[in-house]
Amino acid sequence: MTPRERILMALRHEEPDWVPYTISIDEEVQGRLDAHYGTPDWRKRIVPQMASAGVDLHRDHQPDGTWRDAFGCQWVDGNIFHTVDVPLKEPTLQGYELPELLPDSELEQMRERLEKSPELFRQAGIGLSFFERSWALRGFENLLADLLEHPRFIDDLFDALMELHLPIVDRLATLPIDCIRFGDDFGAQRGVLMGTTHWRNVLKPRLKQMYGRAHDHGKYVMIHSCGDNSPIIEDLIEIGVDIFNPFQPEAQDVYAMKREYGKYITFNGGIGTQELLPRGTPEQITGEVERLCEEIGAGGGFILGTTKPILPDVPTENAVACFEAVVG
Repeated sequence: MTPRERILMALRHEEPDWVPYTISIDEEVQGRLDAHYGTPDWRKRIVPQMASAGVDLHRDHQPDGTWRDAFGCQWVDGNIFHTVDVPLKEPTLQGYELPELLPDSELEQMRERLEKSPELFRQAGIGLSFFERSWALRGFENLLADLLEHPRFIDDLFDALMELHLPIVDRLATLPIDCIRFGDDFGAQRGVLMGTTHWRNVLKPRLKQMYGRAHDHGKYVMIHSCGDNSPIIEDLIEIGVDIFNPFQPEAQDVYAMKREYGKYITFNGGIGTQELLPRGTPEQITGEVERLCEEIGAGGGFILGTTKPILPDVPTENAVACFEAVVG
């Protein structure tokens, strides 16, 4: 059975011979694992499951160490990269033009790369794709204030973003892929960042159109949304989300979500990188991975994974425990 066949089986809510997984390891941690194992050969034990391609947002690096993307948003890197300057300083689109993304040459490069991995579950998408792009353009606090003070601008902004992304979905769908991935963080540590009322009024109907367009092309829909998405998980299922990532256990009860919604959606993630990996013991990590596979993997609908890369704050023995438990 190929990795693609295992993931497709999980998506049909059937149990494959073993739980498919995704694992990401920070470069610094990889070096520590090289030292622990005495060789980099441990990396060969990771069975690739997915092949991914993403739309280039075109980093233009600045002399001060920041960078600008194709939208004119200025970013600074760090533990979490964030904006330091935004193009929409006032609640209006007047005088601003959204960029043209995904030229033919880039699309063909993505096609050539994905065609090399027919045995993998192939996906393509765009990060910072909708809600995240809106606050990147306007500034996070400004955008939340606009929801209350400038609702007409909010409609104009999200309609413009939707019209930008629908043709991108159409073009990505021409690639040899199984899935279109949308990157948006809706959740805070507890609850939804903009609140469920605004999310349902503003985002939900537009997301439904974009996810529906992917389904029209016969592609699965995967979303990446950090934080607590439990208040809107029923809405996400309703509007067509097939795979939900990263499924953070610190922000939501993943076992309760599996019991309640596991027949209707596939979860990807579940291994906590906020608490379990940096602060747990190797024994706790091994036990939690086993429980995730047994309980959330039951009946399919699960792709095991770390919710973020294994980061430098994770002790080496914990990184080893996670790697061994996942890869087996």
